Amino acid sequence: MIKKILFISLLLFPVGMQAASPTSQEVLNQLVRNAHGGMEVYTINGVTSYAGYVGTGYVHYFYKELAYVKPEISVKWGEYRYQDAYHVTTTSVAIPVTVGYQLFQQEGVGMNVFGGVRYEQIISSTNNNYEYGINTTQVGLTAGTSVRLMSRFSISASYYYGLTSLFRDGSGRITSFSFAFSF
Repeated sequence: MIKKILFISLLLFPVGMQAASPTSQEVLNQLVRNAHGGMEVYTINGVTSYAGYVGTGYVHYFYKELAYVKPEISVKWGEYRYQDAYHVTTTSVAIPVTVGYQLFQQEGVGMNVFGGVRYEQIISSTNNNYEYGINTTQVGLTAGTSVRLMSRFSISASYYYGLTSLFRDGSGRITSFSFAFSF
């Protein structure tokens, strides 16, 4: 458990990523500005499930104001369905770390593309009626795009491909589409 906490801490606060450390006010401004909420639509072997989430993140530009790294953290509530007969209701914490590029930024409109990895820890689960149980740790790849409107609101869409299976017997590979809104 301590290794997981250290790993998560390193993902959220990259070491050596910038010459000068941001002030606490800058960090707070970023966390507020990057607050988001959304919905994720899962598919496990052709069966669809849904989850909702809220979270925030921090953007660090490493090439002008174009290329960036963005660690985030989200709390998710949802349900995984598998073969219609099995379903698990979960609460989890997801930590995606993405690298992105700003395609364009004009007055009032901008567009970014991003990709990276996502670590998710399932904190609690109920209605787990699958005989082998669930893997509480999920890891996968994510890619997507976001559009910023009026330099204030952002709409994002992304795809997730799970590298680990949901169930301990190796079944239940997850793919999902995620849609988020941030201000």
